[in-house]
Amino acid sequence: MLKSAVFASLLVASLIAIPVASEARPVAPESVPAISNILPVQGHWQRCNWLRERIREAEGRLYYAPPWERPRIERRLWETREEFRNSCRRGY
Repeated sequence: MLKSAVFASLLVASLIAIPVASEARPVAPESVPAISNILPVQGHWQRCNWLRERIREAEGRLYYAPPWERPRIERRLWETREEFRNSCRRGY
């Protein structure tokens, strides 16, 4: 009886919390990043090529990695991809 009452109360609480959380707005206003028409310098493209190589290397290591190393490699791969998207793929 106690288990079913606890489960029912958790279920009701989660159903109430979902609509409230889905309507929440960010505290700071969001702005669209400006697209720059300044040509990047050569070092920028070298950095992008280096990031591409690191992504390919991490993907290859992830394929053969033991299970206990996969979370670390996946995290590093995600961070490298994010940096690549933010710095090398502006305006796409």
